[in-house]
Amino acid sequence: MNRAADNIVRFGTKSETLERLQPRVTRSQILPLYFFTARQWRDDPADVLQNIARLEHGGFFVIVRSSAQNEDSVNSSMAGLFTSCLNVSITDPRALSVAIEQVIASFAEHRCEDNQVLIQPMLTSIQMSGVVMTHDLEHGAPYYVVNYDDESGLTDTITGGQGIQKTVLVYRDTESAQLRSPRLQAVIDACRELEALCGNVPLDIEFAVDRHQQVYVLQVRRITLCNTWHPVTERRVARQLEHIQRFLGKRLAPQAGLYGDSTLLGVMPDWNPAEIIGTTPRPLAASLYRRLVTDSTWREARALMGYHHPRHQALMVMLGHHPYIDVRCSFNSFLPAGLEPGLCTKLVNAWLQRLQAHPQWHDKVEFEVVQTCLDFTFDADFAERYGDSLSTAEQRTYRSALDQLTLRALSGDGAGALPPLLDQVRAHERQQQNRRLDALPADLDGIHRLLLDCREQGTLPFAMLARHAFIAEALLRSACRRGALSTERLLAWKQSIHTVTTELTREYAQVCADARTLPAFVAKFGHLRPGTYDITSLRYDERHDLFAAATVELGHGESPQAAFQLQPEERQALQGLIGEQGWPLSTEHLLDYASQAIQAREYAKLVFTRDLSDALQLLVSWGADVGLAREDLSFLDIHPLLDSLTTPLMDDTDRVLLEAASQARRSYEQGISLKLGHLISAVDDVFVAPLHRSLPNFITRQNVEAIGMELRQDTPASAPLKGKIVCIENADPGYDWVFTRGIAGLVTQYGGANSHMAIRCAEFGIPAAIGCGEQLFNRILRSPRIALNCRDKTLNPVQP
Repeated sequence: MNRAADNIVRFGTKSETLERLQPRVTRSQILPLYFFTARQWRDDPADVLQNIARLEHGGFFVIVRSSAQNEDSVNSSMAGLFTSCLNVSITDPRALSVAIEQVIASFAEHRCEDNQVLIQPMLTSIQMSGVVMTHDLEHGAPYYVVNYDDESGLTDTITGGQGIQKTVLVYRDTESAQLRSPRLQAVIDACRELEALCGNVPLDIEFAVDRHQQVYVLQVRRITLCNTWHPVTERRVARQLEHIQRFLGKRLAPQAGLYGDSTLLGVMPDWNPAEIIGTTPRPLAASLYRRLVTDSTWREARALMGYHHPRHQALMVMLGHHPYIDVRCSFNSFLPAGLEPGLCTKLVNAWLQRLQAHPQWHDKVEFEVVQTCLDFTFDADFAERYGDSLSTAEQRTYRSALDQLTLRALSGDGAGALPPLLDQVRAHERQQQNRRLDALPADLDGIHRLLLDCREQGTLPFAMLARHAFIAEALLRSACRRGALSTERLLAWKQSIHTVTTELTREYAQVCADARTLPAFVAKFGHLRPGTYDITSLRYDERHDLFAAATVELGHGESPQAAFQLQPEERQALQGLIGEQGWPLSTEHLLDYASQAIQAREYAKLVFTRDLSDALQLLVSWGADVGLAREDLSFLDIHPLLDSLTTPLMDDTDRVLLEAASQARRSYEQGISLKLGHLISAVDDVFVAPLHRSLPNFITRQNVEAIGMELRQDTPASAPLKGKIVCIENADPGYDWVFTRGIAGLVTQYGGANSHMAIRCAEFGIPAAIGCGEQLFNRILRSPRIALNCRDKTLNPVQP
């Protein structure tokens, strides 16, 4: 006889499972309960009401919940399908009867006389409630996934899909001492006890915590997806975490050649890999991004503009196929060149401490953490953020260095000046126009040359132009804070700026009206693809559905915006701010600079992505010649591929590379089982990873409510988007076609205040929430409608 098996709590309905667990739990409590079947209610409602009245409770209100026979079965979960009624008075038989009837009525499509209704006292004084999955649902990775609400004081916001939702991931073997939150430790302890009582099967646990850290268990059910999980996922994750721990121990320590005592790793600061290549890019995309941007281009560009050059430093690191920006490296490159080492160390440490204290700003570091130029609120902002962290002399030195750097950018002086950079990009575009993709050799040597052009003539000038655009944005935002311009007037000014996307929408409409203009459109925009670095994503000139829409709705971009006319008082106020800085510049010069910077950044992006897209296209052709499909190529690192130009492969190309792709695919599939936070500041952060809520970047001041629609790379361009709020995980120029569809609004999961889509939506006057974060993004996708209020800075799902 197996005594251990006899001690395991058997699962039944929601009510039956709670009843069996109730006398066994010691790390949590299960409130008094009473349940009955629909048949019992039909046969003798008076007896049921009498039994409810005898229910032991500490208050006068109860919750009436469903407990259907098929709600928590072995093979399925119907969580959230049936009705629950909260705060029903136990002394009001009529109210109780109505609530019971509502719950039973919700069984309509799953009618069974043995379906149960569960009655329990209502909890009060709740500080936290939510749901814990004892494993990651998608892969079965060994994490407690805690989704919780600690702001509303309600118990049903997570299961109901409303309210404030936060997430923390806790590795299953994490020691209690590493859980710094007493309430989180109490929840995990309760979960571990429930797992032991239930035979260590994966569980879905609904819980609440009161003001005294007492955990209440509201529901326990098996996770029905566990039979789809790979059996060795837990062992793989454990091995990977050991290696990541060792790596972080070295990376977070002081580093020769870098200022700052430690560092943070983040998915969204600075060059924002989460937005550009995604949070788990395949090896080809990640390696191309490294080669073209994060290995050296990022720091070389800033050094040419007068910033400090952290030589030999790479900006991005990969943790099990998860890209992270090394924030210490980033912050070093925002220091003005020539500062004393002691001052540099103080500044970098202060910036790192501010970001660690305010993780919600991880996608806004250039505006909320680091002052990368001398804007019009520099002194007040520095005093508010950093107080007396610098001596008066040090602050004066830092301010003077930023002053010189900013004036140099505005005046067009030096190698990183805007006008010569723009001339360089125009010259490179003329070279591109003289080449034909079908005439280029589809070999690795041709691909190598294109990538060299892309870096030297493309991403390097683009990186400097992007920095000019950030400087312009910082100056104009600070002018608004000083009252020289209103937010509405700044938005109006931005809408008066026409970029290459304006041209795309206009020329797209021309193609729809006259197919004869298609060749000109393709020549200019045909290289764009959703997912700029992703070889599996088709280019515009490969997408036969791009012009399949029945109608074209240009919406906000349909007609040119009226020219922006600066009011005399605005000109005078801006000139006053410029005069305060002692800059020999006019208001018109400042606005011209800002306009050119924004336009040039988007133009340079169009140009450099043509080199990259053409290189990917040649790689597809080369792959086909040697027996590799796009999917195979996406798992290859570009660096060893190009190394074969000087170190030849010693076996058949297809044999070697298919095996490499196969190994990389296995490594990738193992790596995406890792669950890591958006910011990592300590070795232990790999065990407890809060997914920090992002504060969306709201564009325009409009308020719109509409049906939401998720867009992916493979979504047909003929999808009906008119009047909808389009939701995209990470959007780049390849998605610009959406602006031809009359969309009502745009929401992205990732993206910064000065990202591509933020600029596009400001240009077209389209309400948007850019970079809303994983949790909120997933919530609104589950909602039938979305309420996007840019004026009040709110983004909410609308329940029916």
